[in-house]
Amino acid sequence: MFCFSLTYSQNRIGSGGNVTIFSDRDPFYLFINGIQYNDQPSKQVRVEQLKDHLYDLQVEFVGRMKSSLSKKGVSVLNEDGEFLDLTYLANSIRSNRMRSLTLYAMFPADNHLPDPRAAQVFAYGRPKQIVDSESEYEYGHETYYGDEMTVSEFNAFLKTIDQGGFDNDKLKIASMSTSQVSFSLNQIKDVLKRFSWDEGKLAFAKMAYANCPEKRNYMLLTDQFSFGDSKNKLLDFIKNQPIDSEYLERMSEVELNSLIKMMSQSGFDEDKLKILATVSEKVAFPVTSIKRILKELSWDQGKLSAAQKLYPNCLDKRNYAILLDEFTFLDYKNKFTAFVRNQK
Repeated sequence: MFCFSLTYSQNRIGSGGNVTIFSDRDPFYLFINGIQYNDQPSKQVRVEQLKDHLYDLQVEFVGRMKSSLSKKGVSVLNEDGEFLDLTYLANSIRSNRMRSLTLYAMFPADNHLPDPRAAQVFAYGRPKQIVDSESEYEYGHETYYGDEMTVSEFNAFLKTIDQGGFDNDKLKIASMSTSQVSFSLNQIKDVLKRFSWDEGKLAFAKMAYANCPEKRNYMLLTDQFSFGDSKNKLLDFIKNQPIDSEYLERMSEVELNSLIKMMSQSGFDEDKLKILATVSEKVAFPVTSIKRILKELSWDQGKLSAAQKLYPNCLDKRNYAILLDEFTFLDYKNKFTAFVRNQK
């Protein structure tokens, strides 16, 4: 009988949320946002150091019951912005009926944690690299974004910014922490709301980018700007930033919906393509997601441009031909067909 124990301890590998999935029957592979984490099937897999955007979890069983379970839009934050340690039960027998992982336990991330000794443990963003000890994590090659502020520290930080009379003063105050602190996307939004003009907002957004662990969603900050020119400047800035991970994650359903919403709110295909360009090289997409994106574009020329940009990071290129239906005119259908045929 499989035994899963809970112990009281300190967070093993630093700040962030954690997810543990265990099976009481068959071993499985764990996928987070389309990325497979464990090379060898296991009955217990743990991923630590998740940040505060949403995650799609999927379990693929390899035993007699070759089925799958999933959970979309999982957050590792509670309503107070504090990290959680989540544990899900994956039951292969029930998978054909329930199709969803079952929440088994939930604790603050710095208190009660599942005993990791029986699990394959991974750091988020480092799939297929088992973490054997704290020292391996601390001195590994993962990206370090800076220390995270507690809720009380961040509130005090906002009050200090508010003491600045003009945007230039607020920017000077805010800039004192950008190189040492990791800001979540929601925190950056809260800071931008302190500025009166787009110029100050843009300056801080650029400063905070380097230490933000949610770069893939950075284009969502454009709703904090008043003028289209400022929004375009931020989008151009994001587009020109290097990719900070060797693993391209699949965009979650929640993130895809946010991207689609942003595109739908833009008037012209040119504006929609600018938004798409901020993520097209940083995130992996299945064909079904690309199809949804193409539907947001009005003209075949824009659709062809998007299809060409998204092809390199498509997860199932073998199905790319189904996008042909999204084109209206034969000329663009032929151009799309020729493009796909010429890809290696």
